[in-house]
Amino acid sequence: MRFFLDQPLALATDVELPETVWRHLHVLRLQAGVSIVLFNGDGHDYDARLTTLTRRAATAEILAARATDTESPLRLHLALVMSKGDRLDWALQKSTELGVYAIHLLSSERCEVHLHDAARRARKLEHWQQILLSACEQCGRNVPPHLTPPRPLLQHLAGERRPGFILDPNAGAGSWPEKLASAELELLIGPEGGFSAAEVAAATAADYRGLRLGPRILRTETAPLAALSVLQHRYGDLH
Repeated sequence: MRFFLDQPLALATDVELPETVWRHLHVLRLQAGVSIVLFNGDGHDYDARLTTLTRRAATAEILAARATDTESPLRLHLALVMSKGDRLDWALQKSTELGVYAIHLLSSERCEVHLHDAARRARKLEHWQQILLSACEQCGRNVPPHLTPPRPLLQHLAGERRPGFILDPNAGAGSWPEKLASAELELLIGPEGGFSAAEVAAATAADYRGLRLGPRILRTETAPLAALSVLQHRYGDLH
């Protein structure tokens, strides 16, 4: 069992586990003395022993540190327009499992999610961040993906440039390059209603290449998983 702690970790020290962790430990019906693994995003797994577990607290002793590398050599950025319900949660969770390096949340003309209220926006960001951390705990990653707060698509396109594809069902069926010119790549995916013609034109002007995944139109939660799987298989570590 692996748990994320947002704090420095060191050998031969005792750490107090946060509420989210000790509540999970209670759900699992664990007891003091069991072995657990902690990580904090520094590239290590920390083997630990649960020393105390009460109704309101838990502590663990760190016994060993192991440098582990489960990150893909392909630094994939997922630029994803937000969707309603649990569709976005699903996409974030599975994208993390597939080794995405960073996730940039976007709004667009046809986006159905609006986060104008600052408090609601903060709650959503905390919720999405927890989904990424939980996915890392499950899949063995020890470096969580970067998560960029939502911003308009055009603002994102005007920012940092990197080689990228935009999913577009109207794009040609062109061939995939044998090799990528860069180990960093961005995948741009729209909402349920797709990008508008103006948005596709803006992405094309920003040097995004149109990408068509077969003859069928994929749902907004399916498209990232299909595209990321193909990219990781061709250029990453999904062999």
